[in-house]
Amino acid sequence: MGVEGGVGCMCAILELWMKVARSKIVGGWLVLVLLALGLVSTALAGELPAVPEVPEEAREVDAFDQGEPRVENRLLVDAEQVRPGDTVAVGMLFDMDPGWHIYWRSAGQGGMSTEAAFEADQGYAGPTQWPEPTVYHEAGGQIITFGYGGKALLFAEITVGDDAEGELEIRGDVDYLVCEVDCIPGDAQLVRTIEIGDERVDADEATSAWFDYSRRALPMTPQETGVDVTVRYSHAPIERSERFRVEISAVGCWDDDDEDCVELGEVPQRAADAFVYDSVPTISFDVVRVSPHPEAKSGWFVELDGRASRDSFDGDARLTGVLRLRGADGQFLATIVDELLPRTDSEEAQALVAGEESLGEELPAESSEAPSPTEVPESLLYFLLLAFIGGALLNLMPCVFPVLAIKVFAFINLVHEERGHIYSHSAAYTGGIVASMLVLAAAVIGLQVLGTHVGWGFQFQEPRFIAVVGAVLVIFALNLFGVFEVTLNPGRLQEVTEAPVTHRRSFGEGVLAVVLATPCSAPFLGTAVGFALASPPWVILATFTVLGMGLAAPFVVLTLVPGAAKFLPRPGAWMNHFKQLLGFALLGTVIWLVWLIAQMEGAGGVTALLSFLLACALGVWVVGLVQFKSGWPRRVGIFSAAAIVAIVGFFTLQFDGPTRTNGQGEEVSADGPIAWKTWSDEAVQAELAEGRPVFVDFTADWCITCKVNEANVLEDQRVLDAIAEYDVAMFMADWTRRDEVIRQKLAEFGKAGVPLYLMYAPSDPDEPEVLPELLTRQMVVDAMGAAAP
Repeated sequence: MGVEGGVGCMCAILELWMKVARSKIVGGWLVLVLLALGLVSTALAGELPAVPEVPEEAREVDAFDQGEPRVENRLLVDAEQVRPGDTVAVGMLFDMDPGWHIYWRSAGQGGMSTEAAFEADQGYAGPTQWPEPTVYHEAGGQIITFGYGGKALLFAEITVGDDAEGELEIRGDVDYLVCEVDCIPGDAQLVRTIEIGDERVDADEATSAWFDYSRRALPMTPQETGVDVTVRYSHAPIERSERFRVEISAVGCWDDDDEDCVELGEVPQRAADAFVYDSVPTISFDVVRVSPHPEAKSGWFVELDGRASRDSFDGDARLTGVLRLRGADGQFLATIVDELLPRTDSEEAQALVAGEESLGEELPAESSEAPSPTEVPESLLYFLLLAFIGGALLNLMPCVFPVLAIKVFAFINLVHEERGHIYSHSAAYTGGIVASMLVLAAAVIGLQVLGTHVGWGFQFQEPRFIAVVGAVLVIFALNLFGVFEVTLNPGRLQEVTEAPVTHRRSFGEGVLAVVLATPCSAPFLGTAVGFALASPPWVILATFTVLGMGLAAPFVVLTLVPGAAKFLPRPGAWMNHFKQLLGFALLGTVIWLVWLIAQMEGAGGVTALLSFLLACALGVWVVGLVQFKSGWPRRVGIFSAAAIVAIVGFFTLQFDGPTRTNGQGEEVSADGPIAWKTWSDEAVQAELAEGRPVFVDFTADWCITCKVNEANVLEDQRVLDAIAEYDVAMFMADWTRRDEVIRQKLAEFGKAGVPLYLMYAPSDPDEPEVLPELLTRQMVVDAMGAAAP
């Protein structure tokens, strides 16, 4: 039973409850059923102790989300009075809102490790004790993290000095990240004072219960659990940039003759739930397989894939973590793993190499972070279903809805024609969508082959692409307003309501739907695309194809419904007004594109984009005037329109990004309390040569983690004070738009994307300190202090 104990299941039920309630997918009766199941689970697993009362200085709320604190911290001490030489337990109790969680001492593949330290003015503290954590499967199971939800107590034992007298002041400091969907950094520095006397006085019952509860949740050594734990590696030493396998064998007993047999329970269904590991510098792990031990009467067999980075290392390391074992009767048997991780060719390292007796499969020859071919099929159908549903729901998003409305309008024109003609237009629309999705998938695969990090909507990082999309939308809108007509017969002018709906136009509308869909997201879409981008190329192609079919599905279904004509109004004059209304819907999407340019390029970019769109509108108006003329007036008009768009586009589509200058005239990007300078290697080295420490922030406007760090850490007053105190030069490398120089710098530090934070010291200008993706205020302040002369 982990630290969440009785409410572990309850917290998961509550989190699901909130997500279901927000999505409004099911009725309130199901919510009540889920809540009832959670309460039953809580009762079966055991209740958490009550939250103790503490003095005001030993309590603090933090991690504010929309003005509401998500975490309450309390500093607990298991005695009200102690004697010299006594041992007293002191701990930080985290009380989190339902659905929120903090991270373990090792966060896993995301998040930020929690830091906790305790001290006393007349004594010394032992190491922080970490109860067994919960495993969280985030981003659709693609990111595995370790942490605590609900309520959790981290604690340490403090030994009071033999000559202590008067009062004992105890201090607890924690630095953490709490997450639900968003993540919020938090910290607390709490103090308590207890008396030193001739006898010990224990704390109240609730406080004692919390320490007892957390002690029972501490992992034990193999000697304490009676489980034989061995670790083997595929080879040794593990060199830089190598991939390797780790096999962990946990045996309760080998055969029926073992009198002290420890009966282990069934292995977890998900491999990642079997083992939580501590972070190792320059090494990353994935728990890829767990199975019953094939040779033992009672045992687990756990396999890890490991990857060594290209960074240098210093000697052997240690593989430490917790096997989350349970007995056959549910007994808590979490067992500590602590073994050498061989980075040298010492005899001890060679003894850990798995020989012919290895029970695991051969390590795949191809080194990749994507799921192995044997793992993908198990969940592929599930993620393809999410892709189809997400694609269908995209039609309800503001980006795509105007195009769907136009297709419905076109269907009203077609519905009274032959079914075969209607089906062919439906197929053309679907073909445009799927073809565009395949082009997008091919671009993603190509960029990944080239080592470029991409995500859903990556093409919207390029302002010129945004400008072209805006121009297409303006042109479509003007067509709906009747400024010009799309027709294959220029010899006669038709009424707007009778304009032919061609297959070419249906195909083009499918392409436009994909172009507008990529910056939007919808329920289930992020999970499916995230799975695809971490998978082999054929999975990417399959996922994007199914996604396109989902996007086309609503219109296709409409064309296939028998008797749909009965429910739709007959064509008439009203359609002219409705068509113009749809034009305004498209212009509404243009407003969003203008906002996106404003975030990337500032006021100058907005002016340039609007000028270009005005030129496109003027050119289309000229084309409309001469569209049905013949001879030189038509040729001159079309040439004039093209010249207007080309000339204005040449002078306006020169996007350089928003900049401002400081008092010395140096370029600085963005506004705010920090005078950011535009990054370049030369500028950084120039500041270092003058003896100034340098901090570099590799960021992007679309990077949520970057924005959280900037708002909650870098712009915090304590960090601003440190910048001033240590005279730190602050540089920003903005990757909102693709930049090859920045990409190469990221790759130099083993990064495929932002954020990346570098702290340069003048004393060692060629070896900057690489800070974690998720910053804390104290971490940044300490790094600046260490880098200062």
